[in-house]
Amino acid sequence: MQHSTALTKTACISALIIGVLSAAFAFSTKTPSYAVTAGSVAIIIGLISLFMGRKNIDDMQLAAAGIFMAVVACLVGLWQLYN
Repeated sequence: MQHSTALTKTACISALIIGVLSAAFAFSTKTPSYAVTAGSVAIIIGLISLFMGRKNIDDMQLAAAGIFMAVVACLVGLWQLYN
């Protein structure tokens, strides 16, 4: 079975990885503004890769998972900022 290494697949996988890393960074950082910034950047990257992979449902699922983790990072940062 051949494995696809297209740009869309790579972008969506990287969006997932960046989303997970931003969520992990949000939980481990002591500065909440950095967590919100990292989450916002990850959301933008996730939306761009979601647009790129809109023709393949598997790619869209990867990008959506990355966006979800980036939203978690933003929410953790905002919670730390205002609590």
